[in-house]
This record gives sequence, C-alpha cells and structure tokens, in this order.
Amino acid sequence: MKKKVLVGFAQVLGLISLLFASTACLWIVYRPEIPAELKRA
Repeated sequence: MKKKVLVGFAQVLGLISLLFASTACLWIVYRPEIPAELKRA
C-alpha cells in the first residue's frame, strides 16, 4: 500500500517538474516584458 502512494506521489512530482520546465522554456523563448516590481525583487 505504501509503495502505491509513493509511486503516485513520484508521478505527480514528475508531472509538476515537467510542467515547470516547459513553462520556464517558454518564458526564456518569449521573454515578455518584466514589470518593474519583479525586477526589484
């Protein structure tokens, strides 16, 4: 039972990291204008 939970958790984490990576790639490619508030942070 514990292994099933761990496998599911790993899959969810993998999906999130994949989503994050693709979003970061799009961000680097398109480079939208960064608001001044974000630049200061």
